[in-house]
Amino acid sequence: MLSIRFTIFAIILFCSAVHFGCDTGSELFAEESGNQELEYKYVEVDVALMAKLDEMADTDAVVGEPQIKFFADRDPIKRFKSREDYEISVDLTWEQSRLLGEPILIHQSLQRYLRYKHLVPVEELALVNYEGRLIIGDTLYTLAGTSYMKQHVDETAAEVMNLSVFDPSRELKEYLNRLLQDQGVSRLTDAMISHKSAKSSTKEPACNAPNYFAFVGGSDPTRSVRGTHMCVWDFNYPKIKVDPGDTRFTENAPGAVLMWNTAYTTWTGFRRGIARTQFFKYRVVHNGASALDYVRDSDVPQHQRVTVKVMVQTSIGTSTRSGRLVTWASRSRRARRGVGSEHSATWSGVSGLPDEHWVH
Repeated sequence: MLSIRFTIFAIILFCSAVHFGCDTGSELFAEESGNQELEYKYVEVDVALMAKLDEMADTDAVVGEPQIKFFADRDPIKRFKSREDYEISVDLTWEQSRLLGEPILIHQSLQRYLRYKHLVPVEELALVNYEGRLIIGDTLYTLAGTSYMKQHVDETAAEVMNLSVFDPSRELKEYLNRLLQDQGVSRLTDAMISHKSAKSSTKEPACNAPNYFAFVGGSDPTRSVRGTHMCVWDFNYPKIKVDPGDTRFTENAPGAVLMWNTAYTTWTGFRRGIARTQFFKYRVVHNGASALDYVRDSDVPQHQRVTVKVMVQTSIGTSTRSGRLVTWASRSRRARRGVGSEHSATWSGVSGLPDEHWVH
C-alpha cells in the first residue's frame, strides 16, 4: 500500500522518537496525552514525476474536478525537510491528479475537513496523516476539530487558530449585491464606474479592487492584504429563466460575466492565487432594486452553447481551466507576489463578450 499511496514521494528516512527531530537533538515534543512517541518519516520530492508532469501541457488535463479516494491504513506523520519541499509536493499532488487523472488520496478520518476546501485544500489534506498531523521543517501542524495548531520544536506552547469556512465566489457576490443597493443602480458597470471618470459601456468591462470585500485583509491570517481584483461585463441573454421557479424563458434579459482573481494563504502558510470566470443574471427584488444571482444549467435552454475559460498566472506559473457556466483555476505563488488572470466567455447569440481579457 505504501507504494500506491506515496507515488509522488521517495521515502528516505524513518524515525520513531520521543524527541521531535531526533536526528538534530531537538527538545522533547510531548503530546497532549503524555509522553507518547511521535512517529514520523521524512519524504522528499519525486524528481522523476516532476519532470514527467513538466513535459505535459494544460491540454492534457482531465476535464472536471479532481477525484478523491479515501483510505483506512494508519501511517506515521510525514515530515518535509524544508518548506520548499512541501510546497513542491503539494503542487505535484494536484498536478498528478489534474494531468494524469489519478485520484487524490486522503485518510477517511479527515473527510470532515473537506468543508474547508480553500483553507485546507484537498492536495494539502493528502499529506496529512490519520491523526491530522504534518511536519514541515521543525514545525508540527495539527488539525483538531474546528481549529488547527502550529507548534515549533523549540516552543512548548502551540499556536491555535480557528478554521473558517469561506467561499470567495459567494462572498464576492454578496459584496456586489451590497454595492448595487448602496449605489441605487441596476447594473454592476454603473456601480463600479461611478467612482471613475470613464463612461459605462456594454462593450468594455468595468474594473475595480473592492477594498471592503470580506475576502480581503482583516484578522484572518489566510486573507491577503494585496486585495482582490475584478472586472464585470454587462450584456443581455437571448433567453434565460430569471426568477426561481420560472417555467418559461425570458428574452433579452440582463446579465453579467464576472471575472476576478485574488491571493491568499492556506492553513500551513502555502500561498495560492485563484481566478474565476462566472455568468450571473440580474433579477428584480423588493422596491424595484436589482440583485445579482447565479446562472444554473436549468436556467438555460438545453441547446444553448455556453463556455467560460480562465487562466490564473502567478510568480510560480500558470494554470488553465474551462467550463460551461463557471470555472476557476488555482496556482501556487511566492511571497509578496500578486495574481494575474486571463478570462474568456462565449454565449451563442451574444457578441462582444470578453475574449482573453486580462485582470490585474
